[in-house]
Amino acid sequence: MTVQLPQREIRRSFVLGVVNGALFEFAERLIDPPLVLTWFVSRLTSSNLLIGLVAPLGDAGWFLPQVFIAGLVQRMPRKMLSYTLAAVVRVLSWLLVAVAVWLVDDPTLLLVTFFILYGVARLAAGLGGLGFFEVVAKTIPPNRRGSFFAWRLLTGGLLALGAGAVTREVLNRFAFPHGHALLFAIYTAVIVPAMLAFILIREPPGTAVPTAPTLKQQLRRAGQFLRTDAVFRRYMGMRTALGLAGIALPFYGVYARNVLGAPEGMVGIYVAVRVAAGLVANLPWGAVSDRKGNRLVTLWLALGNGLTALLALGLVGWVAVSPYRGPWLPYLAVPLFLLNGALAPAGALVGNNFLLELVPEAERPLYLGLSNTLIGIVVLVSGFGGLVVDLLGYAGLFALSALLCLLAWWWARGLPEPRVGQPPPA
Repeated sequence: MTVQLPQREIRRSFVLGVVNGALFEFAERLIDPPLVLTWFVSRLTSSNLLIGLVAPLGDAGWFLPQVFIAGLVQRMPRKMLSYTLAAVVRVLSWLLVAVAVWLVDDPTLLLVTFFILYGVARLAAGLGGLGFFEVVAKTIPPNRRGSFFAWRLLTGGLLALGAGAVTREVLNRFAFPHGHALLFAIYTAVIVPAMLAFILIREPPGTAVPTAPTLKQQLRRAGQFLRTDAVFRRYMGMRTALGLAGIALPFYGVYARNVLGAPEGMVGIYVAVRVAAGLVANLPWGAVSDRKGNRLVTLWLALGNGLTALLALGLVGWVAVSPYRGPWLPYLAVPLFLLNGALAPAGALVGNNFLLELVPEAERPLYLGLSNTLIGIVVLVSGFGGLVVDLLGYAGLFALSALLCLLAWWWARGLPEPRVGQPPPA
């Protein structure tokens, strides 16, 4: 049974959750996976497959384990413990990443060490993910969640305005790989107070399943959801298409570096543009979510991502036929990161935040776990964008992404809006 919290407690949870999100947003921009981490790996290997796996592997690590622990989380009246245990593993993993990047000289050994520790850190984040969303669902009312996530990103964007400058300064001042090692150390130092802020939220007891089903039973029930719940099936179709469309994202920066000739410090400019665009777009997306619902946000997100991919495709075509070359060429990629940053807040809203309203509370952990694990597989598959580049080139990759965005838009058109007829938030 859902506990009705007093407004004072809701405000406290809101503020602590925003502090958590703000610090994490700043930290994530320091090591921005599609840019900084992908750039880092591209210095250790020329394999497009490995380069393209960096960002999707991180996302997949967050998503994949969740259905396997959904039964355990369902047994907990309070879910914060799962988040706290995962937080400890995350901090230790990133600390070891920083040490390894500073000390290990052999590129192959460093590459293997990085992927192992990075994978552990992201898997731990996934293990705490169900706890995070359960606590949010229990402490933040539905008609405040759009603003909640928007304020997390907005305040994080304000902090992260300097993240691009910090990244550029560190990478320009310290030789590779020591500059990246320092970024990883700063990242670790920032996520500690971020997670402590969330742990301070006073989570009320909620609905708990007295006996945890076995994994086999959970997977059987999850399969029933897909067969019998048409809304959930369409929701998963939409998220699958959007997840696969992300196949292009890591290669916007790689294309700028390899084809447009972007220098090392240019990644800081790209990060700053993404952060600034997200900062401006945060509250408008939150207002649309709160007042119009997440279905409309989903439709606009799919169209916006498709437009970004089409612009990238147009850039490839223009560069292929244009005789002009110069130091200004890397700046032609800036609109890609501008659009991607402006759309990022919408992506946060149409994921689990949308699903929280579509499913019953008692089954929420299993729905969330199933959804996130399936999306984890999708995101992992999207990491093979490097193979698409090898086979079809950058033009083929960007065209494929645009088509997948169109498919996501088509799926989203058939989704319901759970808040139709509800009054706007006070």
